[in-house]
Amino acid sequence: MRHLKLRWFVLILMILNAFFYIWREGGLEGWGFAPHSAREPERKLNQIQPENIIITRNPP
Repeated sequence: MRHLKLRWFVLILMILNAFFYIWREGGLEGWGFAPHSAREPERKLNQIQPENIIITRNPP
């Protein structure tokens, strides 16, 4: 009986883990369940002449 409870517990954890993975990858976005994106694409649009930026290395 004790092993049966442990098996159910492990099965529920695996199902929850799969559900979390699907949610995190955006698989539930069609139903309105999606994580908030940490990306900020509007920042790139707000840049003023980004092609003029030159990245150099500081001498030692």
